[in-house]
Amino acid sequence: MDAKQKKQQDKLIKALIEHDYKILGKPQVEISAEERERFYRMVSVGQINSEIFDKVISSIRGPLEADGAEKVLEKLLDDNHEKRILAYMAGLGFDNFKDIKPATVEDFIKRYPNPGDFEAAKEDFLEAIKRSNPEAKYQEYVSAMRDFCLDIYGKKQEYYEQINELKRQAEDWRMDRESEKLAVDFLEKAEVSGDGWLQNGQVYMLTRDLLKKVGLGPRYLLSIGGVEIALSKVFKVDVHEAAIAYVKSSNIVKVRGYYRSNSQGVWRLLADYVGGNGEIAWYGVGRNEESLTLPLKIQKQLNMISEQEQVGLDGINTGFFLAGTAKRFNSKEEYKKLVAENKMEADYYREVKPEPTLNFGVLSTSKHPPESIDINGDKEPNFRNLLDYYVMHTDMYGKVTVRQFPSMDDSLRYLMFEVGEGNNKKAWVGGMEMNAPITSTGLKSEWISTGDIATPLFEYQTMTGGYGVPDGRNDGYEDMWPKYLSQMPIVKKYLYTWRDSR
Repeated sequence: MDAKQKKQQDKLIKALIEHDYKILGKPQVEISAEERERFYRMVSVGQINSEIFDKVISSIRGPLEADGAEKVLEKLLDDNHEKRILAYMAGLGFDNFKDIKPATVEDFIKRYPNPGDFEAAKEDFLEAIKRSNPEAKYQEYVSAMRDFCLDIYGKKQEYYEQINELKRQAEDWRMDRESEKLAVDFLEKAEVSGDGWLQNGQVYMLTRDLLKKVGLGPRYLLSIGGVEIALSKVFKVDVHEAAIAYVKSSNIVKVRGYYRSNSQGVWRLLADYVGGNGEIAWYGVGRNEESLTLPLKIQKQLNMISEQEQVGLDGINTGFFLAGTAKRFNSKEEYKKLVAENKMEADYYREVKPEPTLNFGVLSTSKHPPESIDINGDKEPNFRNLLDYYVMHTDMYGKVTVRQFPSMDDSLRYLMFEVGEGNNKKAWVGGMEMNAPITSTGLKSEWISTGDIATPLFEYQTMTGGYGVPDGRNDGYEDMWPKYLSQMPIVKKYLYTWRDSR
């Protein structure tokens, strides 16, 4: 952080621990390391909360109060992007930016008095720009939005940004304390059973010490089905997001590697892979990819971690850390032969049932007609009973809303993915799961083969069955919405039920 940011943070910390907002008006304050830690502790236990932070921001005079609407408007007039943002947000319409005037500024501030009030609308605006414009244009608006917020809110925006940074620091401080405990309970007992990573003729083994050294030790704890799982920070392996899991089962801790599928958008276990010479050439699919998909509770936690913090491993071949948890094979032919002969030795093959408990077919290259893709009766999804939801951001789809619903007989759980807004909404079935014990892999012992029901929005060209539409934004994939997903009854039912959602 620069000197100005540090000064603002120091004043915020002093003002909040002493309950005196007038301190923000002082030219300079000094705080000790002990005061900063005290602040982190107060945030962590809720003594300083969002309501208090909001009061701090409200106590700061903004440009409208200090200089008037005309002066604020003058700052925006030199940038067409900022004028468009104001026109749109004030209700004039995106293209009516020539009509903005001082009263438009006043209307905007009435609607969004503080930066926090504007946050959701700001993100929705940028997401809409991203969906309909090239990356370069989107980045122009990202930059313009930052300038717009500073011009509109002034010091309020500056202190709002520093409050968000202090919240992040407080969370890091809390997580560091938690990680120390998890290291004793999980890392020190962890077993790494993956094969050696082959690179430049050398074999490298993944160890607990290496995981700790690079910051991939246990950090986030969750419990599912009586099994405790500690997750690391998220890191990147080529185009995939990945994380290390420490699964405690029967007082034994196993180290597992999880990664996010780009096309499906779901997190999976890496049980094995084909690779060598420093790469993961092919991610293993087990007996069926859907049997490798993690339960929703783990999916949601991994998404939260991904959104909050990712560990940078510059100059390191990160594939080593993911693949070091799994079994390595030299070719697909060798891999598929051993799977077919039931000679695989990884825990996944022993603990997860070889056949699906429910079988709706396999995800095929030929594809069933979309009009036939539906489930009725007791197993039909009850889209009026929302069980859980979260929002994720992916490189391929951008912002995705994820919702979970039960079947009519409550025996199944459906995962629905949704992108877009209004008449431009698109959706697909992200997966299905059932109630079953959790194994030492983090997977459930029973799984469902959904077949073409779980066709993703963007599908590999070889898997479209002729229903795909070329999509220039994603090489190797085709858009399954116009000719396939939009015609599926199960998707139509979902969109009808959730047509008015945001």
